[in-house]
Amino acid sequence: MILYNISIIVEDSSHDELMLWVKTFLKETNYETTFLKMLENPHEGTTYCIQTTITNDADMIAFQEGVTQVIQSHIGSHHNGKAFIFDSKMEYLSNL
Repeated sequence: MILYNISIIVEDSSHDELMLWVKTFLKETNYETTFLKMLENPHEGTTYCIQTTITNDADMIAFQEGVTQVIQSHIGSHHNGKAFIFDSKMEYLSNL
């Protein structure tokens, strides 16, 4: 199982508008996600994470196309230079 994470770093000037859009967009998708705020942020602005668990490559591609690319496109069109997005994939390992 893979934990798929989207991180969004947003400047204060775009914060409220972008977060309202992201929350509304996530509610409209059929994906089960967790929305988090990073408490100790090494960057200027605020960092948020959207996480979901993925079990296969087809689901990964569908999520990337249906969520990650849509958020990236919105940020590029409406918050260019004010917000940044990157994704990461993490594999669950057994507890040590």
